[in-house]
Amino acid sequence: MVQSKRGKLTNLKKSVATSETFDSLLERDYMLELEHNPAVKSWTKQHKIKIPYSIFGIRRNYLPDFLITFQNGQQELHETKGAGFLTWLSTYRKRIAGDHWAKTHGMKYRFIENSNGALFGTNMAIESAVKGKEYSSIDELMAKEGPDEKGNTTQ
Repeated sequence: MVQSKRGKLTNLKKSVATSETFDSLLERDYMLELEHNPAVKSWTKQHKIKIPYSIFGIRRNYLPDFLITFQNGQQELHETKGAGFLTWLSTYRKRIAGDHWAKTHGMKYRFIENSNGALFGTNMAIESAVKGKEYSSIDELMAKEGPDEKGNTTQ
């Protein structure tokens, strides 16, 4: 069974809530990416979007990880998945259903995976800076021990 690191980030600036929970380190890292992406106006995991799909004839609902609003007003649904989940049938079904739902609602659906170990280069710097440490807010994480804008760590 795959184990995930769960937690909460607080003092978020672009989230529609001041705190958001994450279900994996991949989600946490992506939350940090969204917070620092100038094209992102707002984002949340606390949306109410439920996308129906079926697997083995059983109807289920799928809750995408993120609803993102960009500065230009465009909205997108983003789903994060670690490399270990990419071959699962349920992942495939959710991906097809998410793409269809987004298209019918005038949105884009993006599948964010980390088969190369990081979403972007800065995540590698973030992970090396936080390894073995616990943080309860984005401010605490990005303070003294986190990477600067160029990905350099300060100690």
